[in-house]
Order: sequence, then C-alpha cells, then structure tokens
Amino acid sequence: MRLVWAVRRNSYFDSIDLMRVAEQARQLAGVAEVAVVMGTPPARSMLAEAGMWPAQAPEGGPSDLLISVRASTEAAASRALASVEELLTASRTTEQTRADMLPRTTAVAARRSAATNVALIAVPGAYAGVEAHQALSSGLHVFLFSDGVPLDDEVALKLRARNRGLLVMGPECGTAIINGVGLGFANRVRRGPIGVVGASGTGIQELTSLIHRLGGGISHAIGTGGRDLHAAVGGLTTLQGVAALGADPGTRVLLIVSKPASPAVADAVLRAAVATKKPVVACLLGYEGATPPGVDTAATLEEAATVAVKLVAGSVRELERPRAPASGVRGGILGFFTGGTLCDEARRIVGHAAAHRFVDFGAEEYTRGRPHPIIDPSQRNAAVVAAGDDGSVSVLLLDLVLGDCTHPDPAGALRPALAEARARRRGRDLAVVAHVVGTDEDPQGLERQEEELRKLGVVVCASNRIAAETARALAEGRDVV
Repeated sequence: MRLVWAVRRNSYFDSIDLMRVAEQARQLAGVAEVAVVMGTPPARSMLAEAGMWPAQAPEGGPSDLLISVRASTEAAASRALASVEELLTASRTTEQTRADMLPRTTAVAARRSAATNVALIAVPGAYAGVEAHQALSSGLHVFLFSDGVPLDDEVALKLRARNRGLLVMGPECGTAIINGVGLGFANRVRRGPIGVVGASGTGIQELTSLIHRLGGGISHAIGTGGRDLHAAVGGLTTLQGVAALGADPGTRVLLIVSKPASPAVADAVLRAAVATKKPVVACLLGYEGATPPGVDTAATLEEAATVAVKLVAGSVRELERPRAPASGVRGGILGFFTGGTLCDEARRIVGHAAAHRFVDFGAEEYTRGRPHPIIDPSQRNAAVVAAGDDGSVSVLLLDLVLGDCTHPDPAGALRPALAEARARRRGRDLAVVAHVVGTDEDPQGLERQEEELRKLGVVVCASNRIAAETARALAEGRDVV
C-alpha cells in the first residue's frame, strides 16, 4: 500500500462537504482509504491513530486542510489526490455562490423571515453556545446538534430558554419531529397521537420508526440532548417537553426515553408526566427507581413502542423474527453502532461477558473533527474490515440508520467492508446481524436497504432488541428460530 498526503493552507470547508469529497474519491480503483479533514488537534490525532498521517507528514493548523490517501499503487494514490483537489475546487465555487446569498448571522436570518421560529445549529462546540444565545435573543427555539458544548453552558442556555418560553433541544440533539417536520436525523413517519420526549437521538428514531411500522403515528418527538436528565441539568428541556405534550390536544399518549439518568431527575420527570393525566410509557435505560402509578415501564425500545401503540389501538401485531442457522464458531460478539442508545440497549441484552465488546462510533471521541457515522460510516467500516482479523469474534452486530440527513445508501457503503472482512477470515465463519432503523417512507427505502443486506448474507432483524438476542444466540451456537 502507498500513502500520500497534502496540506491546503488556510482553506476551511464544511465537514459535510469534506465527507462527500472523501467518499467520492474512495470509489476510484485501487483506493483503500481517503481522509479529508480540518487540521484541528483531534482530527490530526485521529489521522495519526489510523496510520494516515505519519510523523514525516507536514504539520497543519486548525485552519489548514489535511488530505491523506492510501492506495494500492503510487499511481492510484496520485489519481485520488488529484480527484480530491478537483472536487474541493468545485465545492468551493458552489459554496461561494451559496454564501453570497445566505445571511451571515443567526440574528440576520431571523429578521429576514418573520415566520421562522426554530434555529438549527451545527457548528463546533466552542462556538455553539454563542449562536444558541443569538437565536434565543431573536425569539427562536433552538435545535442544537453540536457536541462539545460545556455542561455549564448547556444549563445556562436551557434556563434562559425556559425563562423566555422557548425550548433548547440539545446540545448533542440528533433528532426531533415537530408538527410532522423532521429535524436532524429524523425518519419519515405518519402523524398520530403518540408524543415522544427523548434524551436520545437514535432512541427517538428507533421508537418513532417502530411505532410507524406497528401502525401508529407521532404527534411530536422532542429531542432534549443526551445530558438533559443528568443531575446538573435537571431535566430542564424534558420537563418543558412533557408539559407541552400534556397540553397538546393532538397527543393522547406520552412516551419518554432516555439514556441512563440521574435517579432524582428521572423521578421528577415521571411525576410530571403522570400529572398530565395522560397515559405514560417510559423507557429509561438503567433506571431502577419506583415507578409511580400511571406509568407503563418498558425494558426495551421495542417494548415501549409496542405498549404505546396498544394504548392507542388496543392491539398490535408482533414483529417478525429472523431464522438463521447457528454460526459455525462460538465466540464473542463485536457490536459496532452509530447510535449510543442502541449500543447501550444491545449491551444490556447481550450481557457483559468479557468476550463481547461494543463500540459507539457516535460518541464524541469518534465524532470530534469529523462527521457523525450516520452521515459518514467510513470509520466504522474500517473497524468492520479489521474485525475480519480478530479470531475471537464470531458475530458482528450492527445498526444502520436511515432518514433525512443520513447516508444515502448505508447498506451499499457497508458492502466492500463486509467483503474484505470475510476475505480475511480464511474460511472461519463470521455471522453478521444487523437492524435497520427506518421506515418505508425514508428516502433510502427500508425494504430496499434490508434486501441489500440480505444479499450480503446479513441476518436482518426488525428491532434492535431482536438483533441483540439473535447475535447472542448465534454466538452461543444456538439456531435462531
């Protein structure tokens, strides 16, 4: 393999543009990997750890663009490097045209449209708080996708928003659906009477997608950011969301989901939900407190979606389970996830045996300086390839997330990584189990993505719970029936 690199000085590009450029260059013959990132310290460390930026490569600062290509030959690497340069130049021309038309500040954007009432903010965490305060000053609710926002800043933003009668959804808020309009990584689901409040982006996606699949519908899904139920934050946005859905005549059932929370904050949220006098379903992973009367608790996201739909419709069909013969080799499960809540739920279902390992590629340590893996799965795909060399692993457990703003073909992007991983097994079995989070209305097409995975020999499961149980059975040498 040949490795070539280049630095473009003082050349800022949006991370989404860089992801698209890198992905296009990876499609060239003989190209194994392409990285195109801004030269921030976390991004440089990431490149060095991946073996893509050796010690002899030039230094780069935060305003410099780093390009690295690994290919089978010098010629293939040079072609890829030239392709990246061409694509960046074309992107810059388009970006300049766009910039000439767009407002330069949040406040100016708000003044241009009196009908605007939500600001979507996705900038580096060091600047996100300033933009969010501008939005609040302009009378806008805030959907704060950015991570890396200090906890004290989050609390200050949410207190200020509450005092102004506004919501701050985030930081690290991946998903919301307001009046049928998806924000962030939302799936396209039918409208209905189930309202969701979630301190979990992919948790909301799994819930709303399963509710859609089970015949139900969503009134609103309010994301709060993953730290909202921490003791320091106190559930500020969650409590506002519960109150809003309690007052909403279009919401008949409240569904609350969260990653592990402060017990005291979880208790307060459940009491507030019961006070709305509406049926309440709660899926609070790791919560062991006493549940107040009027709350149906669910151990899994699938159970929560099923109970919510039953409360509305009276009955619901069960999700179909896959059939798969036992894997030829017993061993460990390697769970590679793009969603933190899905990763945590699967880990709890599979168990904490030392042979099983789980990685959330959506965690801040993996997304600092690069796009989220739901947008750009290349980092996880590289890990899938490397898993082919790990003889202790018998089952790969994966999630694929569809919806707006996500990768246009996650199953297609996974195909070469799976092929390479299996080629490295040298005859040893490697079972692959996956769950696709999405609906038939998503642009990628749920059925189309699932069928593509089946063609790759993947055991496709209808929920994250079923996928985790299936992976556990295969790793233990049991048939899935």
